[in-house]
Amino acid sequence: MTKKQPIFYGWWIVAGLFAIDAVAGLGRYNLAAFLPFIMSELGWARETISLAQSLAIWLYALFVLLSGALVDRIGSRKTFLMGGAIVIIGWVLFSTTRLLWQLYLYYGVFLSLAVGMTHYVPVMATTRKWFRKRAGVVAGITGSAWAVGNSILMPVMTGLAASQGWRHTSLILGICFGAVIILCALFIIRDTPESMGLCPDGEESPSPVDCMASAEVSWNIKHALKTPQFLLLFTSYSMYNIGLNGIVAHGVAWGTDLGCPEARAGIFSTALAAAWIFGCLAGGWLGDKYGKTRVMPIGLMIATAAMLYGWLGVHSQPGLIALSIGVGLGTGLQVSLYVPLLGDLFGRAHVGSLFGILTFGYGLIGGWGPLIWARLREATGYYNAAALVSVVCYAIAVVAILLIRPLRANRSD
Repeated sequence: MTKKQPIFYGWWIVAGLFAIDAVAGLGRYNLAAFLPFIMSELGWARETISLAQSLAIWLYALFVLLSGALVDRIGSRKTFLMGGAIVIIGWVLFSTTRLLWQLYLYYGVFLSLAVGMTHYVPVMATTRKWFRKRAGVVAGITGSAWAVGNSILMPVMTGLAASQGWRHTSLILGICFGAVIILCALFIIRDTPESMGLCPDGEESPSPVDCMASAEVSWNIKHALKTPQFLLLFTSYSMYNIGLNGIVAHGVAWGTDLGCPEARAGIFSTALAAAWIFGCLAGGWLGDKYGKTRVMPIGLMIATAAMLYGWLGVHSQPGLIALSIGVGLGTGLQVSLYVPLLGDLFGRAHVGSLFGILTFGYGLIGGWGPLIWARLREATGYYNAAALVSVVCYAIAVVAILLIRPLRANRSD
């Protein structure tokens, strides 16, 4: 006799992952939020602090390899529990920073590890283990969480830092954010539907044994890495992030170049984040309905067109707002579909490890974006040339996705 769940537990997983990712990524952006206060108190130059930000990107790319593998081997719950503890440690240590080596160690190493263990890669990998038919929709929901968290909590962080001091703010918020992650891991997150006697998407099954028997055959990591499909995904994910990381890092500075007061320049980041949220939600639904490899190139083309406009037409604040919306919408439409597509191609068993490797490319290659944008700004006096380089990067990503074809056969462990 079949057993039907009134509410599939996977939707509770989605809620828990959304809460986790809404706060987990802030460990990467807190230095940007506290930058004016740290410069004022400690007297460090912007370039000196930027070295810590660059270090954090490179190390994050390494740490997600670890977190992706841990999700596959020991499970999501234990990974988030460890990550939540490291979040608290990293934020608390960061609040005590007084010397440069402490900034590089506490922010560049500890908080990078904390973010790698709790943000995006383990979140997206967990959603793919719980959902198959609705993988795009749930990835769109959870993929928008960091943008929602940043939009709401970044102004809170800067406001509290102004009134209570950045050290006290870091201490209190770090403990709160870590507690959210640990509580969600303890009481909500479970590793797979099979661990609870369920099947992906809440499909009915006579028994856990039958559910396990009907699971899809999965490629092992070594064989998956040798396929042209994975190489194309790696190329796309790495290349478009050169342009994305560039505008994320320099959007506010570009706004001030165009005459926007510093206190209001965050509006350009907000415009990108708001469009990203809509794009993620729409892209997930469209990817499930019409096919992921059909929707992803469309999103990348929108972002490419926006960057082309950035090269040719952005000479005013309204123009930069339009550029930010276009990049956010286009990128959001496709970004949440990488993990669902990985699961479609290679199965769910190693999706955490495979997405960790993709994200390593994000850091190794995409991490050059802020540096490229900064160098071109210094050389030309404008950001428009950097937008042109980003056009090329997004265009390469479009071609890579268009070349992906279905796999003919699975290679199992």
